[in-house]
Amino acid sequence: MINFSLLTGLFRATVGIILFSQTVNAAAQSNGLLYDPEPPADSAYVRVIHASHGSTVDVLIDGKTRVHNLAGGNASDYLVLANGKHTFALQSEGKNTVLVSSTLEVDSGRAITVAFTALRADTKPLVFEDKENSNKLKAVLAVYHLDSKAGPLDVLTADGKTHVFNNIAAGSSSQLSVNPITIELIAAKAGDKTAQARTSVAMAPGGTYSILLLPGDGGKLIARSVQNKVERYTGK
Repeated sequence: MINFSLLTGLFRATVGIILFSQTVNAAAQSNGLLYDPEPPADSAYVRVIHASHGSTVDVLIDGKTRVHNLAGGNASDYLVLANGKHTFALQSEGKNTVLVSSTLEVDSGRAITVAFTALRADTKPLVFEDKENSNKLKAVLAVYHLDSKAGPLDVLTADGKTHVFNNIAAGSSSQLSVNPITIELIAAKAGDKTAQARTSVAMAPGGTYSILLLPGDGGKLIARSVQNKVERYTGK
């Protein structure tokens, strides 16, 4: 005689095991999509600025393309690198022609900006050490003066009433902690309030932002704001 109660119990138990297995698998797949691995503790963080207003380039590190199609006047995300010596190169977009390269040793735990101001083989990049934002209620704003022909510059609020950065020399950088607001800024010759270039930046608490002062066509100064970001690290 068939025990229908026993069969029903076995069926329910089997279905429960299948559903539980599917749930575990789905959760595992979800975790794989939700969480990227953390960069190694001894990692360095380096970004590249293509400061020339020339053509779009690819960024190579140690012969491997890490950034595609970086337009003139733009900054890459911070790239996660092992500490030690690395070769940085800019090459023509989609081609194997290296335009400029440089070797740089980076230390673990540090954030570095490498700015190439021209696409010539004899060009040495400008190297800046950046600081993280340790106050999550504030924003950090930095300026990078990358136009060698512009002379010292001030960065002011658009109404000219507040100096944000004073007398920034070409080839130098400065940064400070500020309230996280949205603001329009101007760049002017040091001691003057006549705008040579304008940009705006929308800052959030805990964020870090950069104002790039760049050479443009016909000797015109360009100001561009970017939010500092770290590339997505996948462990590869």
